[in-house]
Amino acid sequence: MIAACRKIHSKGDHQMSLRKSAYAAAAAGMATAIMAASAAAASYPAKSVDMIVSFPAGGMTDTVSRVLATEMSKSLGQPIVVVNRGGAGGTIGTASIARMAPDGYTIGAIADAALTTLPHLHKVPYTLNSFEYICRIYAVPVLMVVRPDSPFNSLADVVKYAKAHPGQLNFATVGPGTLPHLAALDFMKQAHISMTHIPYKGEGQAVIDLLGKHVDVYFGTSAVAAAHHLKQLAVASASRLKEAPSTPTFTELGYKVTWSIMGGLIAPKGLDSKAQAVLGKACAAGVNSPHYLSTLKSLQAAPAYLSGEQFKKVMKEEYSKSHGLLKGVAPSR
Repeated sequence: MIAACRKIHSKGDHQMSLRKSAYAAAAAGMATAIMAASAAAASYPAKSVDMIVSFPAGGMTDTVSRVLATEMSKSLGQPIVVVNRGGAGGTIGTASIARMAPDGYTIGAIADAALTTLPHLHKVPYTLNSFEYICRIYAVPVLMVVRPDSPFNSLADVVKYAKAHPGQLNFATVGPGTLPHLAALDFMKQAHISMTHIPYKGEGQAVIDLLGKHVDVYFGTSAVAAAHHLKQLAVASASRLKEAPSTPTFTELGYKVTWSIMGGLIAPKGLDSKAQAVLGKACAAGVNSPHYLSTLKSLQAAPAYLSGEQFKKVMKEEYSKSHGLLKGVAPSR
C-alpha cells in the first residue's frame, strides 16, 4: 500500500516536472521570439527595400519617387529599389502594395486618386484602412496643357473651337476617375463644351501621344509640362504658381476649377511601428533634402510634406469629399 502511494506520488511529481519544463520551454521560446523581433526591428532595415510606384515611368509620381528613393537610401543605409506597376489610374500598383507582407521591405509611392476617388467608381481590393501611412511627398494642382506647336494659345481658343466642333477635340488623362479627369469634367461642364476622353496608364505615354498629335489636350501635372516644355493654358489652383507666374488660373478666366493631386508613401497594414518610424524619419529627411527640393522646383511644384498621421487624416477627408462630387459620374472607358 505504502509502495503504491509512493509510486503514485512519484508519477505525479514526474508529470508536474514535465509541465514545468514545458512551461519553461514555452516561456523561453516566447522570450527568444520577442528578443528576435526586437533585434530585427532595431536593425531595420537589414536589406534593400522595394518601392512600388503605382504609375509607369515618366510621370510626376515616378519622377519624385526616384529622387526620394535615392535620398531615403542615405538615411536608411540600404538601397531602395523602384518598381513600376502602373495601370487603372494607379489602382493596380496600390492593390499590389496591399498584398505585400508588412515587414518593411515593400513600401509604395501612390497618388491620392487610387484611394480617394477611384474606389467610389470601381471595385478595388483594398480600402483606406488597408495601409499604414508614412508621409505625404507632394501636392500639385492639375494643369491643362497642349503641345508647343498647338494652334491653341489660350483657354479661350479651346472653348471657341470646341463649341464650333462639338466632340471633335479629345483630351488625355491618366485614367477615368482620376483627379485630372475630374478637373476636365468640371471644366467642360462649366464651359458648356464636349471633348472626348482618351485615358492612359501613365503620364509618360499620354505626353508622347500629345506631342505626336494623337491627342489635342492633356490634363495632368507640372512634371510633364515642365519636362517637355508644353504650352500651359490654365492651372487648377486658387492662385498662380510661383514657379509658373505666366500661367493663368481657371478661376481668373471665369471657371471655378480647383483640383490638386497629392502623392505619398504607404505600406501594407500591420507594419511594425518602429519600422514605420524609421521610414517616416527617412522620408522627412528626403523631402527636405536640397536634391528633392530642387527637383520639385524644376517640376513647378512646391514642398508639401506631411507626417504619416497628417497624411492619413487628409486622405480620409479627400475620400469623403470625393464621394459627394462623384455621385452620378460615370467613368470613361
